[in-house]
Amino acid sequence: MAEPRNQQPAPSRPPRTMSAMIFAILPLVLVSFGIAGLFTQCSFTPNGPTVDSGSVPTVDVPAELRDAAAGVDFPIVDPKLPGTWRANSSNSATLPSHTEVVRVGWLTGEARYLRLAQSTAAEEELVTGETRQPPHALGTTEVGGHQWVRYQGVRDEQAWVSERDGVRLLITGNATEPEFRTLAEAALTAPKVG
Repeated sequence: MAEPRNQQPAPSRPPRTMSAMIFAILPLVLVSFGIAGLFTQCSFTPNGPTVDSGSVPTVDVPAELRDAAAGVDFPIVDPKLPGTWRANSSNSATLPSHTEVVRVGWLTGEARYLRLAQSTAAEEELVTGETRQPPHALGTTEVGGHQWVRYQGVRDEQAWVSERDGVRLLITGNATEPEFRTLAEAALTAPKVG
C-alpha cells in the first residue's frame, strides 16, 4: 500500500490545562480593567444615583437674573431658598409667540431637581414649552394665597403654574410636594430683580 505524498501531519493542539486556560483569559481580563480604568467616574450604587456636590455646576442666580432682566420687558423675581438648595442652571429662551421665558434650576437639599420659569406667555404655550407636551391639567393646589394649576410633566414630573403681577410662574421637576411648595412660596414673596 502506497503512502499518499505531500501529506502533512495534523497540527498539535495546545494542552487543555488550567494554566493554559488562565493564560488564554488573562488578556481579556486586562483589557476589561483597562476599559474600567478609563471610566473612573462610574460607580455602583444599589440604592440609586447619588449627586457628587463637587461635580455639579453652580450658578450665581442674582447675577444671571440681573442679566436676564435687561433683555425682557417684564419683572423677574429672585426667590430666596434654603441654604441646602444649589442653583445649577440658568437660561433664557424665546417661545414661538416671540415671548421670552427666563429659567433657573436648583438641586434641592434631597438632590431632587426643580426649575422655575418666568414669562408673560399664555399658560398653554408656557406649559407646552416647559413640559414638551400638550397641557394635561391634574387639578389645583393653593400655596401662598394663590391657586396653582398642576399639569402632567415629562416622565413622572409635574408642573405647577400660577401668576404674580401679570407674570406667569411655572415650576417643574421631580421634587416632592413640600419642595414644590417651598419654591412656590419663595417665588410669590421674592423681591423683583433690578
